[in-house]
Amino acid sequence: MDKKILKHIVAINKAHVTMLIGYKSINENDGKSILEALTSLEGKIELSPDMEDGHTAVEEAVAKAAGQDVGGNLNLAKSRNDQVATALRMETRNEILETAETLTVLQDALLQKAEQHVNTIIPGYTHLQPAQPITFAHYLVAQFDAIQRTVERLQEGYKRINLCPMGACALATTSFPINRQKVADLLGFDEVLENTVDAVTSRDFILETLADLSILAVDVTRFVEDLEIWSTAEFGVVELPDEFAFTSSIMPQKKNPDILEVIRSRMSLVLGNLTGSTAALLSLPSTYNMDYQEVTPKLWESLETAKDCVSMLAKIVPDLKVSEDALRKPAYSFMMATELANMLVRN
Repeated sequence: MDKKILKHIVAINKAHVTMLIGYKSINENDGKSILEALTSLEGKIELSPDMEDGHTAVEEAVAKAAGQDVGGNLNLAKSRNDQVATALRMETRNEILETAETLTVLQDALLQKAEQHVNTIIPGYTHLQPAQPITFAHYLVAQFDAIQRTVERLQEGYKRINLCPMGACALATTSFPINRQKVADLLGFDEVLENTVDAVTSRDFILETLADLSILAVDVTRFVEDLEIWSTAEFGVVELPDEFAFTSSIMPQKKNPDILEVIRSRMSLVLGNLTGSTAALLSLPSTYNMDYQEVTPKLWESLETAKDCVSMLAKIVPDLKVSEDALRKPAYSFMMATELANMLVRN
């Protein structure tokens, strides 16, 4: 799993060494050798079962390139505890930006489809029973608005993620002279995560991200469920694009919404990952615990799943067909009963 954060480990070490050179904790020549070694490693580090993790892989590669006496200075005034917390935040903030961008692609598709159906009337349902007529555009904009709230939640969470733990070391910072804000600036963080115990302990940013994705999962699966139900012969409100549906292995008349069902199923994994991560972090003592390593893969899996499912929906929406016969069933003639009652009361 460290493959995902290797580039950040290298960047963190470069920023840290640059700061140490400025504070004379490492002389310029040694610092230059370490920085050259780190630069040469970018995109070339191979992980091996012989090494404990990605941090060890980087350290050993630097020691080999710059010599042990020089390369060993890479570990001055830092710990894997603050380093891994920083790398996770760096990757998570990148993933959040990508996820938000994926969501806006779906939103664009919804708006473009809505513009085509401003005057297209469809049945609106409550309890899956015909209730009142609405436009298909009105329905699509409802999905847009729900997704927009997730975009805003991710934006708000980004502020709490974009805080730098570096300089906290194992838990109690260091007696070497350091400048935490300098490292934070070099790595693109807004501020430092001030309390050093909190800096290496906190994984609430993972839970917050998973919670945001879980709310997205609820909204996406509701949309998917609507489309699946509406595409049945019984409802007949929409028809799925042929390339996103499948026939039966035995019944040639079938048009099965397999893609929608896969999206619905996979988005449920996001909620499971939130539950599993919360349980893994529950009742842990402060500072670093190996339990954290079981949580990180759940975050990456959920982000990837959410992006994949949303991307697929963004491809389905443009070619959705709305039935012209959706309102011709006799049962739908009663959908104006509420408005008829309103008119009688007004008169």
